Amino acid sequence: MSIIKRAPGALLRGLPTVLTLAVLAGVGYVGHRTGWKIPAASEVFGAGKEPREDWCGEHGVPESSCVICRGLKANAVPPSQQRKGGAATGDVPAEPEIEQVGTKKRPAVQLTTADTAARAGIEVQPASVKPMNETVEANAEVSFDLSRYAQVASRVPGTVALMRAQPGQRVKRGDVLALIDAVEVGRAKAELLQAAAQVVSRQRGLDRIRNSTEAGFRNQADLVTAEAELKEASIRLFNARQSLVNLGLPVPTTAEGEIPGERDVLHLGLPEPILTELDPSRTSGNLLPLLSPMDGVVIARAGVAVAGEVVESGKPLLVVSDTSRLWVHAELTPAQAAKARLGQPLEFVPDVAGATPVMGKLIWISPEVNEKTRTIQVRAEVDNSDGHLFANSFGRARITVRSSQSAVVVPESALQKDGESHLLFVKLNDEVFQTREVRIGGHGGGWVEIVAGLRAGEPVAIKGSYALAAQLNRAKLGAGCTDD
Repeated sequence: MSIIKRAPGALLRGLPTVLTLAVLAGVGYVGHRTGWKIPAASEVFGAGKEPREDWCGEHGVPESSCVICRGLKANAVPPSQQRKGGAATGDVPAEPEIEQVGTKKRPAVQLTTADTAARAGIEVQPASVKPMNETVEANAEVSFDLSRYAQVASRVPGTVALMRAQPGQRVKRGDVLALIDAVEVGRAKAELLQAAAQVVSRQRGLDRIRNSTEAGFRNQADLVTAEAELKEASIRLFNARQSLVNLGLPVPTTAEGEIPGERDVLHLGLPEPILTELDPSRTSGNLLPLLSPMDGVVIARAGVAVAGEVVESGKPLLVVSDTSRLWVHAELTPAQAAKARLGQPLEFVPDVAGATPVMGKLIWISPEVNEKTRTIQVRAEVDNSDGHLFANSFGRARITVRSSQSAVVVPESALQKDGESHLLFVKLNDEVFQTREVRIGGHGGGWVEIVAGLRAGEPVAIKGSYALAAQLNRAKLGAGCTDD
């Protein structure tokens, strides 16, 4: 009896649970039937306007005119532009196939009516043909041309006797930059005089012995000994001359059998203008002139480098460079370097307001990737006859990697980006634009070259293309995906 009395209370307590399960079951059923989309009120209650039979709700156009849903070809003409007989108002002649870019199938964009494009600010223009260069740009730095750059040093230790060159001074090849007083130079000159005198003496002795031998007063052994002694003296003279050459001094020219003059050897390698600057009574025979190896400018001088300063062998005292030509080093990414070739033109623009660009050509491409920057260095030689460029200055380098006199180009405003892809919208008719993935080349002056994916003369949306891109993305979202 008590169980019967408690039954109504238990039923009332379980009623909310039953109702909740019923509502969830109803929601699941409706969601399954409607694709989990909220139906319109007219669909639920049967009120409002009758649904339109010929209407594509996904693309907002009549179903009979929806090019996208019907899967018409790219040159299809919608029903609004067809004759009653079914023939198109203008037959499009067959054209060569366009090189396809990318692997994605890009959907077309269809507008509601023919005048929708005008209201959206979309302007169409045929793809043009213009000369165009494809370039790559990178940071760059100017440096001296190392084939025209020399560090001048003394070949032997000594002291500075005279310093004639100053930083910034222009010099000619062979100009005396400094005089070094070196004991080794004096020894080499003395050795030359002794060797030359010995050769003359041995030659005269050999002549006497040869005459005596022919007259029968000497035996053949004396003649052989005299010839060997002359040969030994000649070798010594050769070594003495070679020592002067190794020091950078000229070898005095004398007739065979003569000894060089003492004054000629004393002032060996010193031009007359230099001799006028020296005190004859105190001029040493140990002077070694340091000569400029090229026409150029004295870039730097080591330390104070004044008279009396001790210098070491091989330690640079002066730096001379021909600045009429300089090097420009640019750092390219591996993708950019893959397009670079020797001989390609390079334009360098210094990071200075109002600087004039200079032109050059690539002369070297590094065979390795920099371990730290992961870039590849290229080098160009540029003209600097006017002296406007300075070593160690920075700027931007633009390398022309490809040049075309008849490139297919469109305004830069026509391009739209989809990730890493470049898109154009080609007008098929007043209502339909084909989405075309293209590959771009060079650009400049507001134009961009289309290397693949477009033919010259095809009508392209050059203004308002962002509206078409928005419509394309809206269609992708409506289809429930963002990447197809």
